[in-house]
Amino acid sequence: MFYSRLSLHSLLHNRRQYISLFLVCLVGTGIMIACQVLTDGMLSAVREKSRQYYGGDLQFIGGYDEHVGTTNAQELIQKIKPLFPNGVQFFERFDYDADDTSFYYEGERTRLRMLKGVDFENEKDVFKDFTFVQGGAISLPEHNSILISAPIATKLGIHAGDEITLQVVTDGGYKNTMTLVVTGIFQDSSLFGMYTSYLDKAALCIVTAYPEQYTNRISIYYGKIPAPTPRAVKQLQHELEGIYTMYPQTDDKHDFFDELRREGSPRPQYALITLDANIIELKLLIEAIRSVVMLVVVVLLAIIAVGIGSTYRVIVMKRITEIGTYRALGMEPGGVRNLFLTETFYLLLSGFMAGTVLSLLISFVMSRFDFSFIPAFDLFLINGHIRPVYGFAKTMSLFFVMLVTTLLSVLFTIRNVVHISPVGALATTN
Repeated sequence: MFYSRLSLHSLLHNRRQYISLFLVCLVGTGIMIACQVLTDGMLSAVREKSRQYYGGDLQFIGGYDEHVGTTNAQELIQKIKPLFPNGVQFFERFDYDADDTSFYYEGERTRLRMLKGVDFENEKDVFKDFTFVQGGAISLPEHNSILISAPIATKLGIHAGDEITLQVVTDGGYKNTMTLVVTGIFQDSSLFGMYTSYLDKAALCIVTAYPEQYTNRISIYYGKIPAPTPRAVKQLQHELEGIYTMYPQTDDKHDFFDELRREGSPRPQYALITLDANIIELKLLIEAIRSVVMLVVVVLLAIIAVGIGSTYRVIVMKRITEIGTYRALGMEPGGVRNLFLTETFYLLLSGFMAGTVLSLLISFVMSRFDFSFIPAFDLFLINGHIRPVYGFAKTMSLFFVMLVTTLLSVLFTIRNVVHISPVGALATTN
């Protein structure tokens, strides 16, 4: 308590000397936390979009050939459902590689990348998180509804309610067409959404000449239930191995498909694919973003620690008489050291708190801008905006690291001065 009162009095009395250090803490902290919350928001958007794209947090995939399909999805679901928490939903999906697929509308044509056959009624909880600019995910009695991305709709001049012609090349090598009704147009120009369309699974089975009720993905959607931890996924894998011939848990879904195509691979074989294993292609990008943010944080931490430490050398020399007075009054070198370290703590605490407010202001301003005009950047956006994600634990960890590094820097700077004697202090000032 004694050091606290003395330190606060010293900071207020000598505030002109400390204002520059306070501003360094404020600006540095503001930039660090803003980078952290904005980056976490961008990566959260990537995960949310991938969750929508894959229909859930996990996928149960299996079959006898490279198409990994079954017409008995309900039987599979009934067997694996007891292994999952109550409230988890299971969706039958049919993912179709659409490289040879096109849309036609009033003489205009555009290619696609992926067609996803879904049950709009069953997956309403998934599609409610889509950002629709027109219409929505509606299941029509004729099972001919389709959702397309806003960039494709703009290119073709399509509006919700219009009819569009879908042309596919089946596995048999012949072309097939179907007229579909665009019930919704969603905003997504990312690799997950721009060239991906969602249509009624029954319609997709017909136009691609696959059997009725064909399913090649069972998506497992946790909804508001906390997503499974790696430990929980490992336990699920172990329990599933007691029911089916399971492919070992993998970090890359392509390993499983390569195994299915390998000669002599056991059949049938199934796999439990996590969201991370599905977006393996994005991991390098995600790690690169995290590395850049970490580099910014490290540089700013170094500036704060070194800047305050070196500046304290000047401040301490200006206060050498004060130090001599403390020593003459009986204060031990350790007490002088604790005094300056306490000052540094309060300086950092006030700068960090002000910097946190600055970071909130920065992140709020950044979240107001619409970045959807940037090509492919929509992957990191929610409704065209960056949505900040605030993490108390990360913020406190940042403060702890900044506190430790700066205190060590100051301690190194003042290590010799605290031992000065009253006579030495007087000689120095003279």
